[in-house]
Amino acid sequence: MRKCQSVLYVDDDPDICEVVQATLCLLAGLDVQTAHSGARAIDLAYELRPDLVILDVMMPGLDGPSTYKRMRASALLADIPVIFMTAKVLPTEIAHFLRLGAIGVIGKPFDPMGLGDEVLALWNQAVAARTISGVRAGEAQVQAQVESLALSFLDRVRGEVIRLRDLTASARQGDRSVLDEIERMAHSVHGAGAIFGFPSVSAAGGDIERLVEELMSRGNVPNQAAAPFDLQLRQCTERLAQEVEAAAASNLKRARVA
Repeated sequence: MRKCQSVLYVDDDPDICEVVQATLCLLAGLDVQTAHSGARAIDLAYELRPDLVILDVMMPGLDGPSTYKRMRASALLADIPVIFMTAKVLPTEIAHFLRLGAIGVIGKPFDPMGLGDEVLALWNQAVAARTISGVRAGEAQVQAQVESLALSFLDRVRGEVIRLRDLTASARQGDRSVLDEIERMAHSVHGAGAIFGFPSVSAAGGDIERLVEELMSRGNVPNQAAAPFDLQLRQCTERLAQEVEAAAASNLKRARVA
């Protein structure tokens, strides 16, 4: 988990700035800089790029929420987490600050001895939430890519069905190179079909693969023995074609529902 190492505390009260700086430096081991106005805070944020900014809500001129909005409007500052510190700790106020995007709210007056733990707890909670969000976003991206590859797979198998039909006549003669090609295609369909979630397509590919392996295990295949194989191959190929179209139709239906 990413650690918080630097903090910018913003408050127009210099005494509170000193207390916060001493507390977070000594108890939490953080590098703490302070600013006495929102405008100065913006300048320091650009200069220091702190891990965290703690904003007092009530300040003359540019108050805490206004300072926060300016940070969010900057591409360089928008991702810096912010905690608001305020004497107004009503649930509606807290909810408002959280909706703005703050990672937490600390009430005034605060306990100096517990401030470091409170700040780090809010930081760790925010980092964990971002991590989960990032994982979910990554999973969604992978899922979308897998779905795209699955559609490409079905299109590829459609072309291989056409090729299998063309190869049937040569396979009847027991041509080893033709049988090898059929087996490679069937093996690929068998494996990839299962991975992409098309069990029926996978099973049809597996049947063709086993059929070819059985024939090839006989060695030199006489024509009369190959004739039943020719029929079985054509039947398996047509079943594969049907399963591919059924899988494609099912995918299209799910996409429309989603």
